Amino acid sequence: MKLVSRYLLTHLRRPWIYVMAGFSIVAVLVDLFGNFVDFMEANTPLGAVLLYYVRLLSTYLPYLLPISLLLALLYALWQLGKNCELTAMRASGLSLGQLIFPYLVVGLVSTLALLAINELYNPEAMYQNRQFLELQGSKRAGETHLAPNLAYKNTPGRRVWRINFFDPRPPYEMLGVNLTQQRPDGSDEFRMDVGRARWVDGHWWFENAETRYFDANNDPTGPIEANPSLEMTMLSETPKDFINEIKDSSERSSYEILEFIETHPGISKETLNRLMVDFHYRLAAPWLCFIVILVGVPFGLHTGRRGMGLGILFALLAFFGYYILMGLGLAYGKQQMIPPVVAGWLPDVVFFVLGLVLLRRIR
Repeated sequence: MKLVSRYLLTHLRRPWIYVMAGFSIVAVLVDLFGNFVDFMEANTPLGAVLLYYVRLLSTYLPYLLPISLLLALLYALWQLGKNCELTAMRASGLSLGQLIFPYLVVGLVSTLALLAINELYNPEAMYQNRQFLELQGSKRAGETHLAPNLAYKNTPGRRVWRINFFDPRPPYEMLGVNLTQQRPDGSDEFRMDVGRARWVDGHWWFENAETRYFDANNDPTGPIEANPSLEMTMLSETPKDFINEIKDSSERSSYEILEFIETHPGISKETLNRLMVDFHYRLAAPWLCFIVILVGVPFGLHTGRRGMGLGILFALLAFFGYYILMGLGLAYGKQQMIPPVVAGWLPDVVFFVLGLVLLRRIR
């Protein structure tokens, strides 16, 4: 890394650490004020609370990382401009592209890192945190933390599940299971009423199972078969399939959204449209980290020449304008007024073009 690039990144790193730490502390305190009583009444272990906040901060990264990068960039450029260091660098022969290149790399790396976190960690973290909070409420009320009345259809496997209660926590158990296996023509091959199902060693074990077989006309054939225990290695369903059914839309990654669509071929057009809007939004949102660098550089150079206040004001207005446009895009997209791809990517495209236009106007 060149000495100049290292020097420029040093000016960015320090304020970014301070801003990111400040925002993180505020986020934790605000959430703690709302949940502290629940944690105390449920006698939640300190380690579980700390793990909850580690996951929480990760789910806040899509909001904290872009704004912290923007404010740190504006401050860094203001300091460099105030001390005439940018002018000296330009006078020594460095082009504008060479000066902003390290910051653009930071924006790109941040985007890719946030994209990976959003896909690989945050959906599960959001789901676990919701389950964690619901569990604290259940413990305070003396209730059992189970997902009730879960229905799931495995279209490729031609199986329909109806589950009275599903425990989404390891080791994963079900109570009151009704499983119907269908033939290719849609008729029932057999039905099973199961008192309890447990996930053990990578497959389901059924306890107190009663099986009824049917002919092609759905008429019962033969007596009911009763088994105290059955090892169901032939079933392809895993706990993840059932967990995906009870997740909120915000708790699914883009891959899980596509997987949900694939396993639910009969969903309505409206539901499919909403899922595709969420899919494109998941992929587009992390690029805000790169866009804030692209848009923030022109405003940051403005702060160095004419003072910090006005440049920060314009940059923040542009930042919040992005979120306003994003909200409008998501709303119109889910109402089927604009295509899902437009709803998800419109803010990124608009502000990417704005950033390029502003950069071209810099002298």
